[in-house]
Amino acid sequence: MLLSFVVAALVSPADDLVIKNALVWTDGQRTQDACVAVKDGRVTYLGKNDAGRIAKAAKVVDAKGTVVLPGFIDSHTHLLDGGVELTQLDLRDANTKSEFVRRVGAWAQKTEKGKWLIGNSWSAESWPEKVQPVKEDIDPVTKDVPTILVRMDGHSLIANSAALKLARITRDTKNPGGGSIDRDPKTGEPTGVLRETAMALIYFVVPRSTNEETYQGLRAAAKMANQCGVTAVSEIGSTSGWHHYLRFAKEPAPSLRFALYCTTVDWTSQIKQIQEFTPMDGWVVPKGIKAYMDGSLGSRTAWMLEPFTKMLPDQASPTGLPRTGFTDGSYRKGIKEAAAAGLQVIVHAIGDRANREILDLFESAVPNLKQLRFRVEHAQHLTAADIPRFGKLGVIPSMQPYHKADDGRYCEEVIGTDRSKTSYAYKDLLDTGAQLTFGSDWSVVSINPWLGIETAVTGKIMTGKVWMPHENIPLDQALLCYTSRGAYAMRMESEIGSLKVGHRADIQILNKSPFAKNPEYRSIKPARLFIEGREVKLGG
Repeated sequence: MLLSFVVAALVSPADDLVIKNALVWTDGQRTQDACVAVKDGRVTYLGKNDAGRIAKAAKVVDAKGTVVLPGFIDSHTHLLDGGVELTQLDLRDANTKSEFVRRVGAWAQKTEKGKWLIGNSWSAESWPEKVQPVKEDIDPVTKDVPTILVRMDGHSLIANSAALKLARITRDTKNPGGGSIDRDPKTGEPTGVLRETAMALIYFVVPRSTNEETYQGLRAAAKMANQCGVTAVSEIGSTSGWHHYLRFAKEPAPSLRFALYCTTVDWTSQIKQIQEFTPMDGWVVPKGIKAYMDGSLGSRTAWMLEPFTKMLPDQASPTGLPRTGFTDGSYRKGIKEAAAAGLQVIVHAIGDRANREILDLFESAVPNLKQLRFRVEHAQHLTAADIPRFGKLGVIPSMQPYHKADDGRYCEEVIGTDRSKTSYAYKDLLDTGAQLTFGSDWSVVSINPWLGIETAVTGKIMTGKVWMPHENIPLDQALLCYTSRGAYAMRMESEIGSLKVGHRADIQILNKSPFAKNPEYRSIKPARLFIEGREVKLGG
């Protein structure tokens, strides 16, 4: 009896899944002729092809020599909001002002009476004339249809006259703290352009999507993420939408993990909400709070140490707009509260002054930064003096490399060549010891990690030009930024981000190799995707 028990204990049960004949990449290491075994959703083996395991496995997938990676982790998304945008007017491909106006007019004609026209993702920087549109451009084609068109970065919008009227925005409306209403220099009348916190003046009257519309948008966004190999995200939004992620995770076959960060409104109450929230382990877990230091480069609301070298018409400030939460001292108090609760604080900072000021605040307010893993989201424009501070302080730069592909088209024109040289400082940050992580900021740009990887590795921007290649990094480093470092950034490195024994089996089998000579990054995608060893349907 004792002998049979000992024998049974030594014979491991059959694996649920074995992927064989793979080139497995994980944590910067490649193993050829390898297999990955999975049991009960966890990796049980990674190594050379094991004939015994393969023979006993319930399911065997032959990778036929192709590349196998951990599922990608996107360290900065807005899937809930972006999912709703999938049903709105997408102006990303409008490449001239006239085309922009034409498409807005066509959408207005099919908008039901009493409904709003909401558009997104436009950028005048992609147009030959690069002229900021105003309400006079869209009023003739929208007429009495209330319209708002949000710039691609989400930091400014254009409203037509009908929308301004409903929001009661007039020449007498004061600029809110941290925001601005662009005004005609001759008449003082609003031009329709609202920046940063001023956008809330009009959002207040825009009809909300229903719960079901919002949820279905989330499902569509999650599927889009899966099709790009993404299996986990750092998701940023309001606590009011967190029930949607729980609903998603409770579906029969959930396909995406969410580390949640709520956008700050009231630090004390939101910390309490996080502490009272019941997570779903490994699937929906609140991690911390997000604050904003400034705006964006394209909207000229990034907070800079020196003035922009090219201003926009009627620009309120030559050095951008700091957020009042920083200037009135409430961030310091809130950051201390969050640190005491053991939560991460992640802060949006684009401009070089915004980055310096938030690093100063973190350093002075929190003694145990490295343990808490506070993050700076974007960390886009830095000074040479501030780059090594990330590694020294243990602050994680959470960056979006495809933003470089976009902003690289006009960055030097807007802040000059010298400041551009220390922007998107991927290599310098890694060289000075920072735990760099990558994400997309979807829906601002594509959620496809391979577009970001291409930019980080080659320096290629949207024009096809190679820009600031001194900050290019090796492919292995870019992959780490989308896998194990992404897991570290959301404090889940013992669970996901690597193909290690005991880790959750989130695995992608690629359709072609990124390690080939001159790879076509944009055509790489998962041929098959597994979450905890369960295959995810990618098509349709």
